[in-house]
Amino acid sequence: MFYSRVFYRGLVVALLFFLSCNPFKTQAISPIREVTGIFNHHENFHLNFDEGYVWFWDEFASAGGDGPGNDVENWGGNLGAFHNASEIWAKLHSLEHHFPSIIQLADLGFSYNGRLILLVIITDESVQSFKKEVLIVAHHHGREVITIENCLYYIDKLVYEFQNKNSTIQELLAKRIIYVIPTLNPDSLDIVYRWPYVRKNLHPIDEDGDGIRDEEEILYNYDSRDNDTTIGEDFPGGVDLNRNYPFQWNNTSDNSADPHSFVYRGASPFSEPETRAFAEFVRKHDFQSATSLHSGVELILTPWAYDPQIDCPDEEVYINLAVELTRVTGIPHTDLYPAIGEWGDWMYGARGIVSVTIETYRRENAAYVWDYFNPPPNKVLAVSERVYPGLLLMTSYTRQELQIDPLENITRSNTYSPTEETKPPKTALLAGLLGSWIVSIVIRKKVKKL
Repeated sequence: MFYSRVFYRGLVVALLFFLSCNPFKTQAISPIREVTGIFNHHENFHLNFDEGYVWFWDEFASAGGDGPGNDVENWGGNLGAFHNASEIWAKLHSLEHHFPSIIQLADLGFSYNGRLILLVIITDESVQSFKKEVLIVAHHHGREVITIENCLYYIDKLVYEFQNKNSTIQELLAKRIIYVIPTLNPDSLDIVYRWPYVRKNLHPIDEDGDGIRDEEEILYNYDSRDNDTTIGEDFPGGVDLNRNYPFQWNNTSDNSADPHSFVYRGASPFSEPETRAFAEFVRKHDFQSATSLHSGVELILTPWAYDPQIDCPDEEVYINLAVELTRVTGIPHTDLYPAIGEWGDWMYGARGIVSVTIETYRRENAAYVWDYFNPPPNKVLAVSERVYPGLLLMTSYTRQELQIDPLENITRSNTYSPTEETKPPKTALLAGLLGSWIVSIVIRKKVKKL
């Protein structure tokens, strides 16, 4: 009798496991992970959903104007009206809490300093069908914080319009799964108010070759451990994440093997946890389009970044797309300086994805680095409104047949929705079932002993 019970329990577990699997699923994303100590720099972090969701435009409704000097240094760790790391967490958790039918929160993995790289998944889960996937990623570079705000506005605008029965947005979310990475470089938010020049990630680099990584010197203005009476030989970070992709990585015409360089490419392609996590995620998907947000100029940029003078195999596709992006945003399409090991070249050249970079902001003749890359708080909404139609166009885009022969093996497919992220993880399901079974056996044995 005992063995028959074991058999049937095992059969039930196997059946439930099978049912929990989605046979149409083409990729998996880890659900959001609870990490002890992840807020160790923000001890007062709390989630409170009682007052309802606060829309992006309401957050910036009374934002102030330009201040003296590097504004962010005056604001400190809360970054003024801009969202710091904890506030991004709080906003996105609140968003998922209030709109669970279209918002799921997941992650790609961890940054160098252990922060989760958050991923927002937007789709109408009530529509169960195969859907096309699109991607938006922002904030490769630490000082380009406006790109995070551009993403947060875009997410809020989609949700707001969906909730208010905008038929265009309802149809979009019925046919698309939109993945948004608001910041690929979350560690930089912890130091940008002390070091507004931060561009790279926070992988410590011994730039001056003295055998000591003393990056805290420039942050806290003291001589740390090397007793050389010189402050700031090692700048904070790191590796330029947008020079750490493998496509043309060995071509050093505009990336650098010198750790001192602001475009230091890293020790090897995908040497950094941020870019490795991103690549692992991308390889599980088949995106119709991908968009990366930067600031420092106002331009639409398309491959090839490693040599803008060379036409890519799908130049006509890109020109037509760029013309439309310029029409809806007013941002011009032109060439910039070469960028080697750049994300868009890898996305297109290795993965066959139509990839575009939108440089969303530059302030001419800015006296301070923060002001050059980021608008005053009372201009954030206007910049984000300008970028929104471009992001909407990219997420509505359907990939044409491309001429590029990708360097990596590609499987073309759509993704079935509802997605796996909305279901209990299989491991948790099995653990719960087996755990209850083991507990029941232990209890029965104890009862027999009594």
